[in-house]
Amino acid sequence: MSLDSYLPESVRSRYALRLFGVSLVIVLLITALTTVTVFQVSDRVRDNQLRSVETNAELEARALGQWIDGKQQVVRTLSNHEGLTPVSGNRTQATLDAELGSLSPETASLSIVERRPHTHSNGTTETIVASTNRRSIGRSLSVTDIDWKPTVGFNFEGTDDVILSLVYTDGNETLVALASPMPDGEHVLVAEYRTSVRAERFTSAISGTDTLVLGGFTAYVLFDENESDGITPYEGDRANTTIGRTILRSEPTTDIHGAVLTDTEVKGYHSVPGEKVDWVVVKEVPRSKALAVTDRVQRDLWLLVAIVMAGFLLIGGVIQLGPIRSIKRLAKQANAIAEGDLSVDVDRDGRIDEVGEVQSAFDNIKGYIETITEQAEALSRKAFDDDVLQAEVPGRVGESVATMHHDLQQFITRLEVLNRILRHNLRNQLDVINSHAEALEDTEHREAILAATGTLAALGARARHIDYILSKDPRPTTIDLADRIEAVLSDVETDDVTVGTSLSDDATVVTDAEICTTVLRSPLENAVEYADASVTVSVEPSETGCIVEIGDDGPGIPASELEPLSTERETSLQHGRGLGLWELKWGVDTLDGDLSFVTDDGTTVVIRLPDLDATGDSQPRDASR
Repeated sequence: MSLDSYLPESVRSRYALRLFGVSLVIVLLITALTTVTVFQVSDRVRDNQLRSVETNAELEARALGQWIDGKQQVVRTLSNHEGLTPVSGNRTQATLDAELGSLSPETASLSIVERRPHTHSNGTTETIVASTNRRSIGRSLSVTDIDWKPTVGFNFEGTDDVILSLVYTDGNETLVALASPMPDGEHVLVAEYRTSVRAERFTSAISGTDTLVLGGFTAYVLFDENESDGITPYEGDRANTTIGRTILRSEPTTDIHGAVLTDTEVKGYHSVPGEKVDWVVVKEVPRSKALAVTDRVQRDLWLLVAIVMAGFLLIGGVIQLGPIRSIKRLAKQANAIAEGDLSVDVDRDGRIDEVGEVQSAFDNIKGYIETITEQAEALSRKAFDDDVLQAEVPGRVGESVATMHHDLQQFITRLEVLNRILRHNLRNQLDVINSHAEALEDTEHREAILAATGTLAALGARARHIDYILSKDPRPTTIDLADRIEAVLSDVETDDVTVGTSLSDDATVVTDAEICTTVLRSPLENAVEYADASVTVSVEPSETGCIVEIGDDGPGIPASELEPLSTERETSLQHGRGLGLWELKWGVDTLDGDLSFVTDDGTTVVIRLPDLDATGDSQPRDASR
């Protein structure tokens, strides 16, 4: 027994009253649950916001670590530059100036410094032999104010080593230096980078965020996006801040991270990754902005309760307008259409609400079903020119009908072509065999018979190959068209014909290797066969793939042989070359390419081959052929 049986008949007979009763119960439940949830969600949102600020600090720390790694690679590479030869001062100076101009604005200077490999050094007395800062040339390294780490100094573990200095100030700028030995072992490349320029690239998920970089064992502000002057203690009293105390109590190489909530700010911090980096990134966000989501969530939850109550009341009012009756009528009409009765009239009473949209949708469905039915009938009659096949039917059904139309037409065309060619050539060649078979003792006749049978065998082989390449799924791979054309030309007998090539070195395309070879071989053989004296072949890359042009100075392909290719309907062919043209066209179509002919002066075949999806997920537009 259902719950409805316990309700009064007046309620059971009116859906609006039942909806109102259910809505009232739901509203009461939502109000109670919302009161409890508001506080729970507020705490969770606050915790999420704290984690968000910490995550933002972590992302910035990782980006800063990648920046240091990138600069280390740059310095390591530059130290091996062949233009940096201390024995040739002019060349070295010119190389430093050129490299500085090509580097980012963060690079302040590049210098070549003498080194005493077997003597421990703190990096102050070494002489600068070349530098983009002309004033420092010939002076000691101490003039740069670079502050090398006390634990490392200006010493290297090997020729591939790169050392990182502490952040230091030079005038109004804060900088950090990287150094790496040169191959001779007696000189070092030193690069200085402006941290203030790098700080301009700091990003934050919340507007109003301040980003600072602290020393990993001093808790001093090394640099920040506000370009504060000098290196100062964090917040003026680092030991009395949570982040400052955490840094001072930890080893410089210890990975520290977390979030701090104060009365005015939310702070997230995270160590910069890297063995040689002892920095800590701090993100400081005003509390009003960082926790704005928490306040908004509380407000939105209470607003949600009010909206839900108003919404249920509105639904009850809309139900009274009579959509139930309209829906029942539409259901009856839909059942009639489902049973195949396309004569049913779907109501179109001018409604523009949801019920009107459903009425319009059913009317469209009926129209599409009628169109699909007529298209199926046209296809069954092989009436490929019927106008109804041009009608658009959206969705998978329309795509399926269009694909079926295209595939069926192509299949029939293929059969017509192969049937006509095979019948025409087999009949002619068999006549030759019959006429010469009467005189088998004659050598000339016997050779003619063998030549005719050879032609038949070649024709059959080509027909089988066409069927094979049209039946296989393309397997995209990267192909060097220049090499592929050279390989095909090496197999083609050119006799007295001169073949000139213009092949781009970077003409590569992602396509099926086997089908591509067929597409290239067919026009090359045809050009050599019909050329008077010369054949030209060119390959150039395009925005989407490559363009291949094959031209000859022969009589040109007759229009009667090219017309069936454009109409895709076979009428009459002239001997064996017709099958070669179809092989070329179908091969290009299978590779999703374009084929065109220029016959003004001889014949030029233009083949445009696009890059196919190397994963094999996408299918060329005519792959079904």
